[in-house]
Amino acid sequence: MEETNGQMQTNDTPPNGDLYAESVSIHQGGARDITAKTVDITQGGANKIKGDTVTIRQGGVQEVYADDVVVRQGGVVRAQSENLETNQAAVIFATTKTAVFHSSSAVNIINNGDAELHQSGAQVLLVRGDAHLDQGHSKVLLSGGDVTIDQSGTGVLAARTVQAKNCATVLLIAQNVEGTVNTSFGPRESVLFGIVTGIVTGIVVLVGNIFGKRLRRLRKK
Repeated sequence: MEETNGQMQTNDTPPNGDLYAESVSIHQGGARDITAKTVDITQGGANKIKGDTVTIRQGGVQEVYADDVVVRQGGVVRAQSENLETNQAAVIFATTKTAVFHSSSAVNIINNGDAELHQSGAQVLLVRGDAHLDQGHSKVLLSGGDVTIDQSGTGVLAARTVQAKNCATVLLIAQNVEGTVNTSFGPRESVLFGIVTGIVTGIVVLVGNIFGKRLRRLRKK
C-alpha cells in the first residue's frame, strides 16, 4: 500500500478496513469504508464510498455517495449521486439527478432530473424530468415531464407527454400521446382503474388503522 501526497494505491485490504485520502485507487483489492475526492476501483470492492467522483470497473460496492458515479461491469446496492452512468451493470436502489443506463438493470430509480435507459430495465422508475427508453423496459414508469419510448415496454406509464414507437404498456396515463402505443387499458379503463385502485387503497388503509388502534389498546391492557 502506498500513500504519496494524499494519493493512495492498494491491492490489499487495509488493516482497519478504512481508507481516507485525496484519491484512492484499488486494483484486485478491497476496503470497508472509503472517503476521498476521487475513487477508482477495478476488480475490487468496498462497503461504503463517499467522494466526488467514483468509478467502478468489474467490482462491487454496497453504498456509494458521490457527485459523479460510473459503474461498468459491476454492481452497486445503493447509489446516491448527481450523475449516474452504467454500462453492463446492476444497481438495486439509485437516487440521482441524471441517470444514463446502457445494457444495465435496476430495481428502483428515483430521479430528480432526466433518465435514459438504453437496452436496460428498471422495476420502478420515478423521474421528475424527462425519461427516454430505447429498447428498454420498466414495470412502473412515472414521469413529471415527457417520456420518449422506442421499441420498449412498460407496465404502468404515466407522464405529461408520451412519444412512442412500437411500444406496449398495460396502463397508460398521459395528457398527450404521439405515436403508436399498444395498451391493455384505454383512457376510460384507466380512469376506472384509478378509481377502483383508490377505493381499494382507502379500504386497506382504513382497515389497517382500525386494527392498529385495537392492537395498541390491547398492548396498553
